[in-house]
Amino acid sequence: MDKIIINGNVVFETEVRKADLLIRGEKIAAVFQPGEYAGDAEVIDAGGMYIMPGTIDPHQHLGLYKPLGDAFRADTPRQVIGGLTTLLNYHRGKGNYYETVQEAIEEGEKNSLVDFAFSLGLCAKEHIGELEGYVEKLGITSFKFFFDKQDIAHTFYDLPKEAALTLDKADFYFIMKRLREISPELVMCIHCEDADIFRALQKDVKEQNLEEDRFSLTGFEKTRPGWVETITVADTMWLNHIVDGNMYVVHTSAKSSVEMYETLRKVLRGKVTIETCPHYLALTKDSPCGLLGKVNPPLRTKDDNEALWEGIRNGSVQTMGTDNVPVRKEKRFERGNDIWDVFVGFGGPGMILPTLISEGYHKRGIPLTTLSKVNSTNAAKVFLLRDKGVIAPGYDADLAIVDLGWEREITPELFGDSDFSVYEGMKFKGWPRYTIGRGEILQKDGVITAQPGRGKYIKRHI
Repeated sequence: MDKIIINGNVVFETEVRKADLLIRGEKIAAVFQPGEYAGDAEVIDAGGMYIMPGTIDPHQHLGLYKPLGDAFRADTPRQVIGGLTTLLNYHRGKGNYYETVQEAIEEGEKNSLVDFAFSLGLCAKEHIGELEGYVEKLGITSFKFFFDKQDIAHTFYDLPKEAALTLDKADFYFIMKRLREISPELVMCIHCEDADIFRALQKDVKEQNLEEDRFSLTGFEKTRPGWVETITVADTMWLNHIVDGNMYVVHTSAKSSVEMYETLRKVLRGKVTIETCPHYLALTKDSPCGLLGKVNPPLRTKDDNEALWEGIRNGSVQTMGTDNVPVRKEKRFERGNDIWDVFVGFGGPGMILPTLISEGYHKRGIPLTTLSKVNSTNAAKVFLLRDKGVIAPGYDADLAIVDLGWEREITPELFGDSDFSVYEGMKFKGWPRYTIGRGEILQKDGVITAQPGRGKYIKRHI
């Protein structure tokens, strides 16, 4: 049966206005003036609420610490509660990508509550010769380059050293050149931290062996200060300029990185997209989560937070990803409890939209149209999700119907597939009362109403 969403304030790309949305099957069929539609349809009354495109999270690591299918099944319901309708997961490691990606697709379609795609981590030399095949056969149009794994990719991905990429700037240049030859739409996602420098800083901090450094995020941040990220942003932007490429800086954390981007974009060609994460907007190295908040790059300062928010306001920071890694405390502290032994990464499922609304709209007055682009529209364009991210006829009916006044505290039922949250005890104001994915109501008032395994793999094309 058709659905008609009435009485809502619809957040379009350039304006917010009253409109009724007709959903037919999986698609938005029409946009009507309030009360204009007279047909037969199931009515969803969005009175007083705001209708936005569902969240697209382009940065997750499901399956890093546990089987991928289990992570999809256990974690995507929590993500839906936060308004998510589509995710991109980073797929990397050993094995034949043609085989392992197909296995991952099958696990996702059996277990995910939401639609999904993959970005491929490039770690082996053979991957470079297969790039065109990944696009044509697997429908993958986004890739990732890990500068933090320079010289050690073989140890992370169980490869013979001679088979692994060096992951230095020369590798980056030649891979970017090859992607540009295939298509300017292909995008390279980049972990921007200079390994030569942060390894030297780690050695220095370790030799000093100060007690206050060993057990604090402040000490960890000393090993990877913001400028270690920023110099890599500058280097890669220049190389991207040389090949006229398409690069995407993941999990941007530092004020200086935003400033560097804003300076260089005025004189360099090539497309550059800056992503940040909820934890770099809402947390600092002094937050009470302590080493549960160990992540690369590290949490920083309130000045860095505010620079990133200003980047969202002015359009420099264009997307948000959670860098979501479902993990249990037991695993995090398996090797020890100081900055050297605690594993990195933590869960942040479904936190993009609540963070944008609570911290961006309510506290900083950033317009909903701007936040909606960061939440969904911009990522859809960068990652070639051609049917998503826009409220218009013909697009997938992926929607979040947001109650701007609904405040929720992050308690265990909102942790997702983890037994802790770095946001525990924090309150966020502005949550979706409904999340709708391809026309199906996935949750209502925080209660899941759909079954895992309904998510579809999105095969993208250039």
